[in-house]
Amino acid sequence: MKKLALVLALGTFTFAGVQASNIPTDPEFNLVQSFQDKEEIKAEDLPQAVKDTITESEETQSLTITKAYKMLNIDGTVTYEVKFGMEEDAVTKKYDAEGNEIIEE
Repeated sequence: MKKLALVLALGTFTFAGVQASNIPTDPEFNLVQSFQDKEEIKAEDLPQAVKDTITESEETQSLTITKAYKMLNIDGTVTYEVKFGMEEDAVTKKYDAEGNEIIEE
């Protein structure tokens, strides 16, 4: 009977330990998912406001768009992620539907 109680106790503590280990302890860890849906689109399918911001910015006007994504946020808003260039020289920018650059902190 003592062995059965010991096995049950160890099983319970093991289960509790596994459950507790899945909880992130880093205070910087953010459980909120920023984007619900990310869909690759053609650069020409970006909203005109985003295209205008890209061409008016000295930083991006001479860069080539290599990828563009339309993202539906959890709150229902739409943002656009644009990747310029390739590999080490790649620059990624995010814009809202009105063409305002989203600067992440």
